[in-house]
Amino acid sequence: MLETVTDGLRSLSVPARVLLAATVLGAAVLPFVLHEFTVHNTVHHQPLTAAVLIVFSVVNVEIGRALAGGLEHTNQPHKALSGWACASALLLPGPWLLLVVPATYAHARWRGLRVPLTKWVGSAAFLVLSGVAAGVVAHGIFGESSHWTFEDGGRGLIAVAAAAGTFLLVESALFAAIAWLNHPAEEVWLRRTLRDKGFYLTETGVLLMGGLLSAVWVGGAWFVILFLPIYILAQRAVLDEPLRERVVAAARLAAANDDLRRANAFKSDLLGMLGHELGNPLTSVTGYAQVATEELDAEDYAAARQSLQVVERNADRMRGVLYELLTHAASDTTALIADQEECVLQPHLVAAAGAFPHGQRPQVDCPPSLTAWVQPGHLDQMLLNLVSNAQKYAGGAVRIAAAPIDGMLHICVSDDGPGVPERFRERLFDRYTRDSETARGAPGAGLGLFITRQLARANGGDVAYHAAAPTGSAFTLALPRVEPR
Repeated sequence: MLETVTDGLRSLSVPARVLLAATVLGAAVLPFVLHEFTVHNTVHHQPLTAAVLIVFSVVNVEIGRALAGGLEHTNQPHKALSGWACASALLLPGPWLLLVVPATYAHARWRGLRVPLTKWVGSAAFLVLSGVAAGVVAHGIFGESSHWTFEDGGRGLIAVAAAAGTFLLVESALFAAIAWLNHPAEEVWLRRTLRDKGFYLTETGVLLMGGLLSAVWVGGAWFVILFLPIYILAQRAVLDEPLRERVVAAARLAAANDDLRRANAFKSDLLGMLGHELGNPLTSVTGYAQVATEELDAEDYAAARQSLQVVERNADRMRGVLYELLTHAASDTTALIADQEECVLQPHLVAAAGAFPHGQRPQVDCPPSLTAWVQPGHLDQMLLNLVSNAQKYAGGAVRIAAAPIDGMLHICVSDDGPGVPERFRERLFDRYTRDSETARGAPGAGLGLFITRQLARANGGDVAYHAAAPTGSAFTLALPRVEPR
């Protein structure tokens, strides 16, 4: 503790240290020097009165702790400590401040209000000096008695109000002195608080509450029982309502942050899709361009024309993908959207199979009349992702089959490769996931199946995996079906 006090003193400027030493010395001496000029409780025993004030302080701190979820989250219970110091000045001779103030401060610190020890001691000294000044003023107006409700209570009301005003004036002056004498960086919060009129309004309310307690105590001690629920309601107004407003504001901020995170993830997905969806057709363009060059050298113009048609088809597809993704990136939405239309399946399945050289093309099994409700570009992307996935991990798809099932169209892309390890199947459609064993040596970033599922769901469908028999994988793409007319 000595080391903590030493460190705290070193953090203060020299003028602030002088002020702190002077106030601590004054707080220890003045209550005794001015003892005859402060009020004396002529109604109740002084030890009982001091005990009641400490109990009320404890109750106040516990209420504040319950409402605020821990004193370190709010300064309001700290402000209320001045109310008990003011009440002590209005009910007891000055020396009792040296018991009431340290006891209330010690309890608040024990219950979690964390303030540097040097500032804690200085603040307590400020309250003792403010209490002495308030007691002297009250004594000057009303005499040494503290029977504030005597006769009609008018004179007592003036004395209590004047004492509370004096307390606030002296307290504010001492806090302002330490705020401006100490290093600015150490007193940012205190300087800002002292410039806020809300501080003075709250402090005035707290001091008047202490004055009211003193009047109730001397006028009819049992009535302090009614004072407790009143103070609890006041605490709710001071602590609970602002906290509720902060909770609402925090919830709104959290929601805004969630929106930002979703938007950021969406933009990241778009960039990933851009690289992924352009990578597959670009590979096809490069490969078929080389094939076309060789066929032209061999003067096989018919074959070269077919290869160049594949190049043209994939170039058109890249243009469409680029336009679509840039449109999404410029939009305000955080989810993929689809511009669906009636789309006959068979040509798209044939085109997906035709993206691979002869001998590597999967068999297509699709009735000519099957029509899906889907965005055509999305359909091409999903099909190419599935057949490219089979090409990378299973040596190529062997069959693409479509059939109507329960009002949906199921397109199954199957292969006869090793299949997906069972331990990995739950994460198969997550973004940026690849199995460490099966993905070894295979290019990719783990986005293909994730993108496929996002596109499928944007079109009102989904994609699923199941193991083929006896070996291999089968990916089934389900899309809304357009019923034949």
